[in-house]
Amino acid sequence: MNGLKEIARRIISLAQAQGADCAQCTVRESTKEEFNMDGGRFSLMRTLFDRDVSITVLKGQRKGAVHINRFDDEAVQEAVGQCIAASESAAPDPNWEFDAEPKERSWVDGAPDCDREALFERTRELAKDVAERHPKIMIEQMINSHDRAHTVYLNSSGVSYERLSGAYGFDLMYSAHEGEKGSSFFGSGVILKTLDRPVIDCGAIERELKAVEQQIETKPMEGKFVGTAVLAPSALAEVVIGTILDNFVSDTSLIDGTSIWKDKLGEKVSDERLTVSFKPRSEAVVVGQRFTSEGYEARDFDLIKDGKLESFRLSQYGANKMGGVRAGNDSWNVVIPGGEKSLDEIIRGIDRGVFVMRFSGGEPASSGEFSGVAKNSFLIENGRITGALSETMISGCVPDMLNQIRDISRDVLEDGSMSVPYIAFDGITISGK
Repeated sequence: MNGLKEIARRIISLAQAQGADCAQCTVRESTKEEFNMDGGRFSLMRTLFDRDVSITVLKGQRKGAVHINRFDDEAVQEAVGQCIAASESAAPDPNWEFDAEPKERSWVDGAPDCDREALFERTRELAKDVAERHPKIMIEQMINSHDRAHTVYLNSSGVSYERLSGAYGFDLMYSAHEGEKGSSFFGSGVILKTLDRPVIDCGAIERELKAVEQQIETKPMEGKFVGTAVLAPSALAEVVIGTILDNFVSDTSLIDGTSIWKDKLGEKVSDERLTVSFKPRSEAVVVGQRFTSEGYEARDFDLIKDGKLESFRLSQYGANKMGGVRAGNDSWNVVIPGGEKSLDEIIRGIDRGVFVMRFSGGEPASSGEFSGVAKNSFLIENGRITGALSETMISGCVPDMLNQIRDISRDVLEDGSMSVPYIAFDGITISGK
């Protein structure tokens, strides 16, 4: 266990000896136990081993960074030299900074030890459950694994972190078929700490399998209208959360001045029922972030609280550059509390709209405007789902959507990395043929 620390200490020592003002490194060793199924049959069982070293130095306010996948002394010495050389050729920037408060922390998270027999049995059970409960589903590929990682972080200011973590991951790619007809592909997944219940009952796997079975027969929608879009958690994360992070609250958008929220800290930016937090320490997250890329210990924080913009998602570099405050973490462990109505109740209240399980589109504009294909979607008419759709586009503007929330479901997807409900947005342009 102490071997990684010795490697990390040597890296810091070498960097300081070659003139680094500050240095940090992350040394990681991981193991993956994996079972694969293709076309409903076991196709692969393997164990993978990986090593990774990340080194960053600051020299004369110039930053250099190198990544390698070897631990031997020759590789380490060469990597440190390359890192120093990279810093010497970089432009100076006084805003680079690592955590300078000495501390030592250690964590054991998730399920570091793999129960290979249980993993195999749950894999076989999952394939059987899908076949029995959803006979129209064809699993194109299933990749199930246990991932274990031992990680050490050190920097030259006396910050020392060590973490042993592990989790089970189940990922399915599938489609539904009846005769010569078939649905489009869809993927479901979940990260688990324990294997104490059938995997099909975890996350949203059962709900998603059932929905895809109903997408064998699809019809294009005629015309165009402005209505309500109910976004499933995966679509919500991509369309809404992804746009917020990339375009409104990140280092890049704020430093470049393109963020339309740059002057809205503390102001209302959404419906007051919405709270968006990043909580790597949440019980819903199996193996959440424990420290950031700059060496700061991760803490939970609210991005939007009761509709108000509580924080930007700045790194320490971004905070220094903008004169702002560093965010608590830079993870994707998003948590959005659910609302009061069930998903079915929300759908019953919609006159006309679409239910979107997956979205395919280009990068949203800096204003938050987006347009793309509503994949694996259903038409909603007079309070009920009337059929699966094909060739349907949706478009809107994320800042407007946030203030046109119809409802937030109490049904919440917890897949081991996030906890996110279904949200219905009014004012969405829905276009068919």
